[in-house]
Amino acid sequence: MKGLILNNLYSIDKSVKFSLLISTAAIIPLIISGNPTALKIAVLLPFLIIPMNAFEVLKQDSMSGWNKFEITLPLKKSKIIQSKFITFLLLLFTSLLLTFALFYCASIFISPTVMDDFFNIGLRGMGMMFCAASLVYPLTYIFGIEKSDMITMGSIGFAFVMFFFISFLMKVFIGEMKGAEEIFSLSFLLVSIFLFILSYATSVIIYRKKEF
Repeated sequence: MKGLILNNLYSIDKSVKFSLLISTAAIIPLIISGNPTALKIAVLLPFLIIPMNAFEVLKQDSMSGWNKFEITLPLKKSKIIQSKFITFLLLLFTSLLLTFALFYCASIFISPTVMDDFFNIGLRGMGMMFCAASLVYPLTYIFGIEKSDMITMGSIGFAFVMFFFISFLMKVFIGEMKGAEEIFSLSFLLVSIFLFILSYATSVIIYRKKEF
């Protein structure tokens, strides 16, 4: 399992490093600006950039022929799928860690108020990526990497649809009560995690039936 995960990370090593550099370069001036909207963008940006590299693993596997070789390894097919999902989780955690580190430093050296909306917006950022990933993996295994770019774009669109749909439901059922924003962020994340878990189960079923 560790070998599979390391292989996944090595295959996108350069892309991940570039994403980390771009995210850091974008976050710092946004934080310095002190603008409330800019701060929210600064929190969301790494979540929308760094974990996306996990989706490239499927493309790299197919282009290199690794996807045909890994099924010959003495491993259950579910372990292969697990390695893809764990790679995504590692990159998502990296996004959270990077953003938190930069915002925490900013709260010490610039202003403590920059952390005010960090966790609220951070939950939404993670929810968006869990939502997108929940479609990317099973659909890519069904339709192949030839349509991976279209699938990724459609999955991001699905994440936004779910975001606004759950936001609408929250407004209908809880209105403008105190803590409504935090309740929405947590609810969106939990729904997204459920979809992500469901996606894993679906991907395993699809992968077991897939012929290479």
